[in-house]
Amino acid sequence: MALAVGSGTLGPAHAETVFDGDWSVAATVDDGRCTGPYRYPIVIRDGAVDEAGGSEADVSGRVAKNGRIVGSIRRGLANIAVEGQLQASAGTGRWTLTGPIACAGRWTAKRSG
Repeated sequence: MALAVGSGTLGPAHAETVFDGDWSVAATVDDGRCTGPYRYPIVIRDGAVDEAGGSEADVSGRVAKNGRIVGSIRRGLANIAVEGQLQASAGTGRWTLTGPIACAGRWTAKRSG
């Protein structure tokens, strides 16, 4: 339901965060047999992390008000746990992949929109 001005209809409250928007994430491999680097476009809406299109991955997670981010990326049998810290326009963190091949590494993010 949308907020309609003058109609008396109220829509759901939106809890926008300073981190909402489009982000570009680059992940590098530190340990294991993964090849990397990997790139994922993500979007943050109301503090919720989602895939921004084209990667065929199931991306989910949450960003706290202080920028702490915890999430996961699932594709096929692979499950990647992600954690880190966002600032206003950039972020860093670590990831760990479990599945047919185990590996781990670091990620960086930049606001792209």
